[in-house]
Amino acid sequence: MAQIHQLFKRAMDRYGVQSKQLADLAEISAVHLSEFRNGRKWLSQDVFESLLEGMEQLSPGSKRYFCELLAGEQLREKEDNVLTLIRLIEDATDEEMDAVLLTIGRKWKESRLNSAIPLDYSQNLDSAIAV
Repeated sequence: MAQIHQLFKRAMDRYGVQSKQLADLAEISAVHLSEFRNGRKWLSQDVFESLLEGMEQLSPGSKRYFCELLAGEQLREKEDNVLTLIRLIEDATDEEMDAVLLTIGRKWKESRLNSAIPLDYSQNLDSAIAV
């Protein structure tokens, strides 16, 4: 398994991030960055976060790519989650749909009690959703 410094170097290389520019943005020496990239030195959390932010500033998308490498999988967007949910619902059995609808009803009722939904609208929902 690759180590963090290797993944960071891979992200920099893929996105064409220049070490000197990144070191300047993160306010560290180019030597310190080089030693990290080669696995000879570790960084504080603050410096590492500065490097990630600097990398993103220099080449948008590079921070996300690094995180995907670190996670070992592509990160999903919320839209992907919605599409996945829709596919699951379309493939659900009647029993699974019953469980899902009950869960949605409970969640809706809970959020409605904690929000500012007008009373007349809320009463109409009670007749539509029996939980």
